[in-house]
Amino acid sequence: MEFPKVEIGRRIRMLRREVGITSEELAKRAGVSQSMVSQIERGLVSPSLETLWNLANSLNVQIFAFFDQTDGERVNVYRRDDELVVKRIRPNSEYHLLSPSIGKDIGFFKLVVDPGEEVEDQVIQHKGEECGYILEGTLIVEVGPDRYTLTEGDAIFFDSELPHRFFNPGEKPAVAVWAMTANWR
Repeated sequence: MEFPKVEIGRRIRMLRREVGITSEELAKRAGVSQSMVSQIERGLVSPSLETLWNLANSLNVQIFAFFDQTDGERVNVYRRDDELVVKRIRPNSEYHLLSPSIGKDIGFFKLVVDPGEEVEDQVIQHKGEECGYILEGTLIVEVGPDRYTLTEGDAIFFDSELPHRFFNPGEKPAVAVWAMTANWR
Protein backbone atom coordinates (compact mmCIF):
# COMPACT_ATOMS: atom_id res chain seq x y z
CA MET A 1 0.00 0.00 0.00
CA GLU A 2 1.38 3.38 -0.97
CA PHE A 3 1.39 6.23 1.55
CA PRO A 4 -1.95 8.03 1.00
CA LYS A 5 -0.53 11.56 0.97
CA VAL A 6 -3.32 13.08 -1.13
CA GLU A 7 -6.05 11.69 1.15
CA ILE A 8 -4.14 12.70 4.28
CA GLY A 9 -3.71 16.22 2.93
CA ARG A 10 -7.42 16.45 2.14
CA ARG A 11 -8.36 15.32 5.65
CA ILE A 12 -5.92 17.74 7.29
CA ARG A 13 -7.43 20.60 5.29
CA MET A 14 -10.96 19.47 6.22
CA LEU A 15 -10.11 19.17 9.92
CA ARG A 16 -8.30 22.52 9.91
CA ARG A 17 -11.35 24.22 8.41
CA GLU A 18 -13.65 22.51 10.94
CA VAL A 19 -11.51 23.92 13.75
CA GLY A 20 -11.69 27.30 12.03
CA ILE A 21 -7.99 28.13 11.78
CA THR A 22 -5.80 29.23 8.90
CA SER A 23 -2.95 27.19 7.49
CA GLU A 24 -0.60 29.77 9.04
CA GLU A 25 -2.11 29.17 12.49
CA LEU A 26 -1.91 25.40 12.07
CA ALA A 27 1.73 25.70 11.01
CA LYS A 28 2.52 27.80 14.07
CA ARG A 29 0.79 25.35 16.43
CA ALA A 30 2.49 22.33 14.82
CA GLY A 31 5.94 23.92 14.67
CA VAL A 32 6.30 23.67 10.89
CA SER A 33 6.31 26.21 8.10
CA GLN A 34 3.14 27.42 6.42
CA SER A 35 4.65 26.21 3.15
CA MET A 36 4.93 22.69 4.62
CA VAL A 37 1.27 22.72 5.68
CA SER A 38 0.26 23.90 2.22
CA GLN A 39 2.30 21.16 0.51
CA ILE A 40 0.87 18.50 2.84
CA GLU A 41 -2.71 19.68 2.29
CA ARG A 42 -2.21 19.58 -1.49
CA GLY A 43 -0.77 16.04 -1.30
CA LEU A 44 2.62 17.08 -2.62
CA VAL A 45 4.71 15.70 0.26
CA SER A 46 4.54 12.78 2.69
CA PRO A 47 4.85 14.21 6.19
CA SER A 48 7.12 12.59 8.77
CA LEU A 49 5.69 10.82 11.81
CA GLU A 50 6.69 13.77 13.99
CA THR A 51 4.89 16.21 11.69
CA LEU A 52 1.75 14.03 11.61
CA TRP A 53 1.72 13.83 15.43
CA ASN A 54 2.19 17.59 15.72
CA LEU A 55 -0.58 18.27 13.21
CA ALA A 56 -2.92 15.82 14.96
CA ASN A 57 -2.27 17.38 18.36
CA SER A 58 -2.69 20.88 16.91
CA LEU A 59 -6.06 19.87 15.45
CA ASN A 60 -7.09 17.99 18.63
CA VAL A 61 -7.55 14.66 16.84
CA GLN A 62 -5.88 11.29 16.99
CA ILE A 63 -3.33 10.66 14.26
CA PHE A 64 -5.59 7.97 12.79
CA ALA A 65 -8.17 10.64 11.95
CA PHE A 66 -6.00 11.27 8.89
CA PHE A 67 -6.55 7.67 7.73
CA ASP A 68 -10.06 6.86 8.99
CA GLN A 69 -12.69 5.76 6.48
CA THR A 70 -15.92 5.80 8.52
CA ASP A 71 -19.07 7.70 7.82
CA GLY A 72 -19.87 8.88 11.36
CA GLU A 73 -22.19 5.99 12.25
CA ARG A 74 -22.72 5.18 15.92
CA VAL A 75 -21.86 1.52 15.29
CA ASN A 76 -19.04 0.45 12.99
CA VAL A 77 -18.05 -3.14 12.21
CA TYR A 78 -14.60 -3.77 10.78
CA ARG A 79 -14.18 -6.99 8.80
CA ARG A 80 -10.78 -8.59 8.45
CA ASP A 81 -10.76 -8.21 4.66
CA ASP A 82 -11.73 -4.53 4.86
CA GLU A 83 -9.36 -3.27 7.52
CA LEU A 84 -7.31 -0.20 6.72
CA VAL A 85 -3.58 -0.88 6.91
CA VAL A 86 -1.28 2.09 7.26
CA LYS A 87 2.42 1.64 6.62
CA ARG A 88 5.34 4.00 6.80
CA ILE A 89 4.22 5.99 9.83
CA ARG A 90 7.20 4.39 11.56
CA PRO A 91 9.95 2.32 9.97
CA ASN A 92 9.18 -1.41 10.01
CA SER A 93 5.61 -0.90 11.30
CA GLU A 94 2.06 -1.46 10.12
CA TYR A 95 -1.02 -0.07 11.80
CA HIS A 96 -4.26 -1.98 11.16
CA LEU A 97 -7.06 0.40 12.10
CA LEU A 98 -9.79 -1.50 13.97
CA SER A 99 -12.03 1.39 14.98
CA PRO A 100 -13.09 4.80 13.75
CA SER A 101 -11.10 7.73 15.06
CA ILE A 102 -12.69 10.87 13.64
CA GLY A 103 -14.71 12.42 16.43
CA LYS A 104 -14.02 9.50 18.79
CA ASP A 105 -12.30 9.42 22.16
CA ILE A 106 -10.48 6.15 21.61
CA GLY A 107 -8.49 4.62 18.78
CA PHE A 108 -8.08 0.84 18.54
CA PHE A 109 -5.62 -0.88 16.22
CA LYS A 110 -3.42 -3.90 15.62
CA LEU A 111 0.25 -3.02 15.53
CA VAL A 112 2.70 -5.19 13.57
CA VAL A 113 6.38 -4.32 13.99
CA ASP A 114 8.95 -6.11 11.85
CA PRO A 115 12.23 -7.14 13.42
CA GLY A 116 15.01 -4.66 13.10
CA GLU A 117 17.69 -2.75 14.79
CA GLU A 118 16.82 0.11 17.05
CA VAL A 119 16.03 3.04 14.82
CA GLU A 120 16.85 6.53 15.93
CA ASP A 121 13.20 7.51 15.71
CA GLN A 122 12.33 10.62 17.57
CA VAL A 123 10.18 10.01 20.58
CA ILE A 124 6.56 11.05 20.32
CA GLN A 125 4.15 12.43 22.86
CA HIS A 126 0.56 13.56 22.67
CA LYS A 127 -2.53 14.04 24.79
CA GLY A 128 -4.28 11.01 26.25
CA GLU A 129 -3.37 7.55 27.39
CA GLU A 130 -2.51 4.33 25.63
CA CYS A 131 -2.23 0.67 26.34
CA GLY A 132 -1.12 -2.37 24.45
CA TYR A 133 -1.27 -6.16 24.72
CA ILE A 134 1.39 -8.28 23.03
CA LEU A 135 -0.05 -11.16 21.00
CA GLU A 136 3.21 -12.39 19.40
CA GLY A 137 6.91 -11.61 19.49
CA THR A 138 8.85 -9.07 21.52
CA LEU A 139 8.36 -5.33 21.65
CA ILE A 140 10.54 -2.86 23.52
CA VAL A 141 8.62 0.21 24.61
CA GLU A 142 10.54 3.24 25.84
CA VAL A 143 8.50 5.59 28.00
CA GLY A 144 10.40 8.57 29.37
CA PRO A 145 13.79 7.34 30.59
CA ASP A 146 12.55 3.77 31.13
CA ARG A 147 12.64 0.80 28.76
CA TYR A 148 10.19 -2.11 28.98
CA THR A 149 10.66 -5.43 27.20
CA LEU A 150 7.28 -7.00 26.50
CA THR A 151 6.60 -10.51 25.21
CA GLU A 152 3.48 -12.54 24.41
CA GLY A 153 0.83 -12.01 27.09
CA ASP A 154 2.40 -8.84 28.51
CA ALA A 155 0.54 -5.55 28.60
CA ILE A 156 1.50 -1.93 29.13
CA PHE A 157 -0.38 1.24 30.01
CA PHE A 158 1.07 4.77 30.03
CA ASP A 159 0.31 8.45 29.84
CA SER A 160 0.83 9.45 26.21
CA GLU A 161 2.15 12.85 27.25
CA LEU A 162 5.33 11.04 28.32
CA PRO A 163 7.87 10.82 25.49
CA HIS A 164 7.68 7.31 24.01
CA ARG A 165 8.73 5.05 21.15
CA PHE A 166 9.05 1.33 20.44
CA PHE A 167 10.95 -1.22 18.39
CA ASN A 168 11.23 -4.97 17.83
CA PRO A 169 14.57 -6.54 18.86
CA GLY A 170 13.41 -10.07 17.99
CA GLU A 171 13.72 -12.22 14.90
CA LYS A 172 10.01 -12.39 14.03
CA PRO A 173 7.30 -9.74 13.76
CA ALA A 174 5.83 -8.43 16.99
CA VAL A 175 2.04 -8.21 16.95
CA ALA A 176 0.07 -6.22 19.52
CA VAL A 177 -3.41 -4.88 20.06
CA TRP A 178 -3.21 -1.21 20.98
CA ALA A 179 -5.64 1.46 22.14
CA MET A 180 -5.18 5.20 22.57
CA THR A 181 -7.50 7.60 24.28
CA ALA A 182 -7.42 11.34 24.09
CA ASN A 183 -8.89 14.31 25.82
CA TRP A 184 -9.87 15.91 22.52
CA ARG A 185 -13.24 17.26 23.60
